[in-house]
Amino acid sequence: MSDERRDRSELRDKLAEIDREILAQLDARAKVSRALAARPGAEPSADVGEREWLESLARAGAGEMPPESVRAIFGQIRAAARALEQPVAIAYVGPEGGFCYEAALAHFGGARFTVALGIAEALEEVVRGRVGFAVVPFESSVDGLVQPCVTALAETDLMLVGERVLSAAYDLMSKVPDLGAVEHVYATALGQAACQRFLDAELPRASVIDVRSPLVAAELAREEAHAAALVPERVGRGAGLESLRANIGDEPDLKLRYGIVSARPAMRSGNDVTCLLFSVDDSPGSLFGVLRHFADRGVNLRKLQSRPVVHGSWDYVFYVELGAHVTERPVTTALEALKRTTKYLKVLGSFPIAAA
Repeated sequence: MSDERRDRSELRDKLAEIDREILAQLDARAKVSRALAARPGAEPSADVGEREWLESLARAGAGEMPPESVRAIFGQIRAAARALEQPVAIAYVGPEGGFCYEAALAHFGGARFTVALGIAEALEEVVRGRVGFAVVPFESSVDGLVQPCVTALAETDLMLVGERVLSAAYDLMSKVPDLGAVEHVYATALGQAACQRFLDAELPRASVIDVRSPLVAAELAREEAHAAALVPERVGRGAGLESLRANIGDEPDLKLRYGIVSARPAMRSGNDVTCLLFSVDDSPGSLFGVLRHFADRGVNLRKLQSRPVVHGSWDYVFYVELGAHVTERPVTTALEALKRTTKYLKVLGSFPIAAA
């Protein structure tokens, strides 16, 4: 054996040894998580301070591992540990294997998940106490706020307690070796619509078969020769498929923001956002009069949007995101002032800003 081959073999052996050490530490961490869950009074709660925790780890590294990789790896470790520490059922808006499920899995790890047909149904699961949290679509980088979610949430006493932002990338995945061998493509209606330009340009002769979920699409593509599936990469990999083309959506940079909803509010983390709704009289300066309460107290407005009131006669309500927690004094005093000047005011929740 040459010296170069011997060196490579020794390095691989060293990597294998380090991997075993990492596994042993993960098992030790899981043991502590289970012990924490067994302590009297332990209860499920939304995650607090994850962004700061991940950033501190990225800064603490020696620099050999890229910071974004550190954040991604420890984000998954945190999610897996959360499932051990807080064994609780989670409702998410279907379909099975879709992006909402991806967001739920990223936040809660291997929890017990139940799929809901829609946003209102997912929230109802929390209201009735059948699950501890709901994960619901809240905003798109292309279409903005998901108005049915804001409306449904405003009609309950539930609170936003967290958020997850992820890239909504579809891959064409299959067991066939190349694109020319694909004769059938399984996809949800949403997946087909999101990738229509690719299908028209690259697979004009392939038949697209509508299925109810990405999970079903991947399973059918696995069982059928000359078939492929339009699915998130994780779903396809789980079914034993390989990616023929990655990120083929018409909007390649599309990002989706999901809200974590609970019956209990989230604690202050030091880097929070507060979401609220309000409406004002139709008179000059009424909106300015509301917004100046935040400006005078140094509260940053991250977002301001108007939206029509359901069943209203051209009435509008304003959606606002503040760069602070609802329990911080500048926000509490501003809200007290708003109660005297607004027709309608509702706090949708405060939560830690998601890690990038």
